[in-house]
Amino acid sequence: MVLKALLAQTRGGVSALSAVLIVALIGGSALATEYGHGLLMDAENQRVADLAAYSGAVIYNATSSNSALTAAVNNVVALNGLTASTATPSVVTSPSGSGNQAVKVVVTTSSPLFLARVITSATTLPVSAVAFAEMSGGAPGCIIALNHAGTGVTLTGGTSISAPGCTVVSNNTVSVHCGDTITTPTIDYNSSTAPNQSCNPFLPPPGHTSVAVRKIPATDPLAGNSSVSAAEAHLPAVIALTSPATPTVPTSGHNITFNFSVATTQAAIAADGCSGSFASSTWTVTCSGNGPFNFGTISLQGGITVNFSVSGSPSATYNFNGMIDFSSGTALNFGPGKFNIKQGIVTGGGSTMSFGAGTFNIGPLPSGKCSVNGESICDKGTSLTFGGPSTFVLSGGISVPGGYTLTMGSGSTNSFTIGADNNGDSLNGGGGSKITFADATGGGDLFQMAGNLNDGGGGGSCITVSAAANHDINGFFTVAGGITLGAGIYTVDDYVGIGVSNGGDVTCNGVSVGVNAVGVTFVIGGNATVTCADGSNQVFCIGAGYAHVTVTAPTSGTMEGLAVIGPNSGTGGADLSNGASNTTVSGAFYFPNGPITMSGAATLGNGSSNCLEMIGSQISLSGGSAVGTTCTLASGSGGGTPLSVVLVQ
Repeated sequence: MVLKALLAQTRGGVSALSAVLIVALIGGSALATEYGHGLLMDAENQRVADLAAYSGAVIYNATSSNSALTAAVNNVVALNGLTASTATPSVVTSPSGSGNQAVKVVVTTSSPLFLARVITSATTLPVSAVAFAEMSGGAPGCIIALNHAGTGVTLTGGTSISAPGCTVVSNNTVSVHCGDTITTPTIDYNSSTAPNQSCNPFLPPPGHTSVAVRKIPATDPLAGNSSVSAAEAHLPAVIALTSPATPTVPTSGHNITFNFSVATTQAAIAADGCSGSFASSTWTVTCSGNGPFNFGTISLQGGITVNFSVSGSPSATYNFNGMIDFSSGTALNFGPGKFNIKQGIVTGGGSTMSFGAGTFNIGPLPSGKCSVNGESICDKGTSLTFGGPSTFVLSGGISVPGGYTLTMGSGSTNSFTIGADNNGDSLNGGGGSKITFADATGGGDLFQMAGNLNDGGGGGSCITVSAAANHDINGFFTVAGGITLGAGIYTVDDYVGIGVSNGGDVTCNGVSVGVNAVGVTFVIGGNATVTCADGSNQVFCIGAGYAHVTVTAPTSGTMEGLAVIGPNSGTGGADLSNGASNTTVSGAFYFPNGPITMSGAATLGNGSSNCLEMIGSQISLSGGSAVGTTCTLASGSGGGTPLSVVLVQ
C-alpha cells in the first residue's frame, strides 16, 4: 500500500514537471524559430532601406526637394511590397564625419509571433533597419562658364548669384569681390589659383553647413544635344527665305474713285461686273457670284464710306491690278474672299478699313506711298482689320506708324508669309501702334518673315505675335514696346534686341507689358550683331526701360527646357543692362561661344522660382546686377566628375 501511494505521488510529480518542461521546450523553440524569421525580415528591411536611401539621395542631390526625396523613397518601398508608412526618410549630416549631407531612411516592419506567445503576451516583434546614403560633390551645374581662356565667372560692384539647388561652374576663375556673394552648395573652378574667399563671398544655402569648392574641369551639358542640333540645322532654311513674288492679275480692271458723282462711279463699278448704290455718303457695292471680279485701283474721296460685298461669297475672287488706296475717306469695308492686290494697301486719315476672312496675295505699293518703298501694307489710318482664319502672302513688308492699329486674322488657323520692304523690314512698327497676328497653329500654317521684325523705333507699341510651331525671321528681331509672343520656336537669323536704345514696358489693354514669351524658344543665328550698353558684338540684348521680361521655355516637345540658344559659331554674346530688371528666363540660356554680361542693376530671375540654366563662354556681373535660379534643367553636372552618392552605413 505504501509503495502504491508512493508511485501515485511520483506520477503526479512527473506530470507537473513535464508540463513545465514542455512550456520551456516550446518557448525555446519559438525563440529560435521566430528569432530566425525576425533576422530574415531584418535583412530584407535592410535591403529595402539601402535601396530607398540611395534612390532618395540621387533625387535629392539633383533637386534639393524634400517632396521629391519622399516620393522616390515611397516608390522604392512600394516596389518591394511595403507601404509608405514603413519608411521614414530624412536629410541629416553624414555619420561618416565628412561633413556632407546624407539621406537617412529607417524601415520598420512587424514580425508576427505564434509559438512565442506561450511565454509572452506580445503578438508581433518590431524589426527596424536604417541606412545612410551620403551625397558628395554638390548638385548639377546651372551657372556655367565654358571658356578656358576667358574670365570665368566674375562678380563686382554689389552683385549676387543665388543658386541654392545647383552648382556654379567655371573652366577658369571664379572671382568674387568683397560685397558680392554666391549662394550655392558647390563651386567648381578650373584655374591654377583657387577662388579668394577672404571676404566670405560663398554662402551655403539652407540645409548646408558650408560651400564645397572643387578644382574640376567644366563640361558643356548641352553639347551634342539633339534638340539644339536640330534647331541649328534649321537656320540655313531661314537664311534662304526670300520675298514672295508679286501676284499676277488681269489688266482688264478699271480704276474706281468712290465720290459724290453717282453716275460716273456707278458706270465704273458696272464695267467691272458689279453694281453700286449710293445713299447718305455711303456706297454699297454688290458683286454676285464667285467672279473673278477685276478692278484697277480703288480709292475714296473724303467723307465717303464704302461697303464692298461685305456679305459676299467666301469663294469669290477679287483682282486689283492697282492698289487699294484708303488715303482719304471715312470707312472702307470688304467681305470675305480671295484678294489678289498687285500694288498693295495703304490707309490714311479715315476711321476704319476691314476685310472678312480670306486669302490675301498682296504686292508692293507704288513708290512714295509709305515711309519706305516696298511695303505691301502701309497702315496710316486709325484701324485696319483682316478677319480670319486667313492666309497672307505679301511680297513686301508691313508698316504701321505710331498710333494706328492693324489686326491680321482671327482664330487659330491663319498663315503668314511676309516679304521685306526696301529697308529689309518685314514689319516696321511705330510708337503707339497696336499690331496683332492671330495664331497659326493649323497643319501647314506658316509664320515666315523674309526680313526684320523691327519694332525698335519709337516705343509705346503693343504687339501680339501668333502662336506657331515655327517663327522664321530672316533678319533681326527688335522691340521697343510691349510684345506678347505666342508659343513656338523663333529662329532669328541675326540678333534679338529688346530696348536696345529706347522703349520699355507699355500699358496694353490696361495691363503693363514688357516682353511676355511663354512656351518659347529663341534660336539666334548671329549673322549680324548689335551694340548694347556693355559693348558691341551682342546677339541678345535687354536694356532701356524693360522692367518685365519673361521668357519661359516649352515644358514638353522637342524644345523642352530650351529658352534661348545662341550662335553655334562666332563670339556674339548676351547683354542685360540698365533697366532690365525683373527679367525671368525659365530654361536653358545657352551661349557656348559668347560671353554673358549683366550690369546696371539688371536682374535675371533673382528671388523668383524660375528654373534657369545659364551657360556662356564667360559670365560677368557688375553694378548691382543679380542672377537667381532654383533648379537646373539639363542633365549632367557641368563639371568634370559626376556627383556621387555612396552608402556609408
